[in-house]
Amino acid sequence: MNFRRIEKLLEMYFDGNTSLEDEKILKDFFQGENIPPHLASLKDSFNYFSQEKTKDELDDSFDQKLFAKINNFETSNKLQIRRRYIYYISGIAASILIIISIFTNIDPFSSKMKDTFNDPQVAYEETKNALLVVSGMFNRGLKPVDNITKFDEGMDQLSRVGSLSKGMDEVGKISKFYETQQKVINN
Repeated sequence: MNFRRIEKLLEMYFDGNTSLEDEKILKDFFQGENIPPHLASLKDSFNYFSQEKTKDELDDSFDQKLFAKINNFETSNKLQIRRRYIYYISGIAASILIIISIFTNIDPFSSKMKDTFNDPQVAYEETKNALLVVSGMFNRGLKPVDNITKFDEGMDQLSRVGSLSKGMDEVGKISKFYETQQKVINN
């Protein structure tokens, strides 16, 4: 077989300029045994393409099934949109009912605060105890923030390492001066 023609066909194949007849010539060539060593790596590719072509293709019922699923999807999509509108409308209706029930059952303008304690000293003690409980809870919630302040202190100590780096740069300058001095002395 003319190897120059095969190489020219391969060049055209990789550029995308071959016809079906040219590709058949290439496929037949690579299915043979007499393949030069510099083209042997392409044999697997052409064999793969010929094997893939023989695999089963989709039948006509696939298209029908696909179109049926698309139609079902469109109808289900319409149902989802309707449901969404129903949810919005029912949410608005529920909000209106809640607002109406608040203003009809509780009249905020006519009710006054009632005293629960007759003795002001007892009321003061109860208020004091309630505020102590709230203070204790607040302090317990602030304990994790103390860890952050400890972290900040540690970071401040690490910033001192930066000054050590500056000092090492200065020592580097001295060592360069020493090297230069030694070169001058040795020459």
